[in-house]
Amino acid sequence: MGGGFLPDVLAHDSIRLLDEATVAQIAAGEVIERPVSVVKELVENSLDAGASHVWVELADGGRDAISVKDDGSGIAADDLKVALARHATSKLHSPDDLYAVTTLGFRGEGLASVAAAGALELTSRRADQEFGAHVQACAAAIGEVATVAAPVGTKVVVRDLFDALPARREYLKSPQAELSRISSLLSRLALGWPAVGFALRNDGREVWALPPARHSVDRIEAVFGKAARGALREIVFEETPQRERVRGHVSATGSDRPSRQHQVFFVNRRLVRSSSLSAAWLAGHGSSSMVGRYPFGMISIDLPAQDIDVNVHPTKVEVRFAHAAQVFDTVRRAVARTLRAPAVGTYGPGTQACEPALTTASSQLEFSPTQTAPEMSLFPDAAAAVRVLGQVDRTYVLATDGNEVLILDQHAAHERIAYEAIVASAGRGDGAATLLFPTIVELTPDQAATFHEFEREFSEAGVIVERFGHGAYRICGVPSGYERRGFDFAKMLDDLTADDAPREGLGRRNRVLATVACHSVVRAHQTLTSQEQSALYERLLHCRDPHTCPHGRPTIVRLDAAALAKTFKRV
Repeated sequence: MGGGFLPDVLAHDSIRLLDEATVAQIAAGEVIERPVSVVKELVENSLDAGASHVWVELADGGRDAISVKDDGSGIAADDLKVALARHATSKLHSPDDLYAVTTLGFRGEGLASVAAAGALELTSRRADQEFGAHVQACAAAIGEVATVAAPVGTKVVVRDLFDALPARREYLKSPQAELSRISSLLSRLALGWPAVGFALRNDGREVWALPPARHSVDRIEAVFGKAARGALREIVFEETPQRERVRGHVSATGSDRPSRQHQVFFVNRRLVRSSSLSAAWLAGHGSSSMVGRYPFGMISIDLPAQDIDVNVHPTKVEVRFAHAAQVFDTVRRAVARTLRAPAVGTYGPGTQACEPALTTASSQLEFSPTQTAPEMSLFPDAAAAVRVLGQVDRTYVLATDGNEVLILDQHAAHERIAYEAIVASAGRGDGAATLLFPTIVELTPDQAATFHEFEREFSEAGVIVERFGHGAYRICGVPSGYERRGFDFAKMLDDLTADDAPREGLGRRNRVLATVACHSVVRAHQTLTSQEQSALYERLLHCRDPHTCPHGRPTIVRLDAAALAKTFKRV
């Protein structure tokens, strides 16, 4: 074969076994990436040991020293050296156990990997022992066990992390950045273990402390802030035949965050990251998720141990489901059922989602849905008291029942009304109204390509478009009820290809229907008659999901007397 530098070098190298120190460094490199990796391994060991309190203390954000102490069951003195050896564990007894793991740790390489990354000291005592035991380890070298005075539990101290690996140490961020990572990990772990107390200190100062919580919502409030309690709804959902259980708290419609960072998942009490579970959560919100905003909270899933594979990632943060589609659907339905329960969501400080009530005004608005919202029967006496007062900035409609002020976004509200009506008629063949005088539009090549991609969905929505020469198209039909209302078809196509257009919770078909609805209704700064304002309120409250438009923006908010008093500094 042809020459070359690399083959010549390989030809003169003999195959040999790596020494123990090198093997340890390679193993540690897969598991220990930075100080937060050390904390994760040690804290998970504490939780497996049944600890009721875990104390984490850092020096220089963990770069100089990390100490994790617990009051768990401890390690027997005779097992101390074995615990530091690679692939030594008390959690697996046979190969079959690997396919039904019920603990957070199982590989038996956590302590060994930590010792390979820094100088480790391990002190532990079991309740049935009078004294504790102490041992030191660094790289592959394990010292002798010494008897010491110690409380029941385990304490692990790691110093000089990555001193033997200058390149890895240079990779570390500032002490504050490393501290932030550790704080985030611990607070997330604390959400799944509310009965366990957690404390974090850095450079001798307390960063935060979470005492054991009697109720999970107390721990969630401590982690997400006091305002979270009113924004979150408890989720309890069980599939008995499949033995799947979903627990936790999810944010109500309208309470969201700008990223997915505040979505926390546990599978069999293991903190995991999963794009699939995040998509299921968003799908459960359906069209109530606003573009660029994400629900927050914590979801915990309990499954039979044999239905998940936890041995798919070195850091054990990813899992593989034996029945992935079933788990996705279970989470989606659990979230959807929780959010559609008769409860009031929160839309920011001092405001709440409007409870359904019904006025008796007739409608002059186009495309009014005929279905009745399931919640209507829950508020039969509220209708007569509500009065529509007028518009503000020709954009918001005000109403009151004498006790509260209701504020509607007229575009978002009408968009919800139109969307549900279009969805109800889509595919039935009676949703389109033929135009007596078709409208001709010029489309760019990109717009034309988008139209052909979604032509079937547009047809289902009642938008009938035909080719009419080079680059020209003729709109022959629009959704029934919109014959007198023009809409910008080219802008619809542009919106469908916008960077933030795809939404997991909305889906391809409904995204088109939502876009049609958005461009076919009243806009902001458009005058409505008093009769139209009343009709808008009435028709909105007949909707199935009246609180948001199809893209997730709130349609209505409520200011009660308490919120007004707070605004005017009366309380």
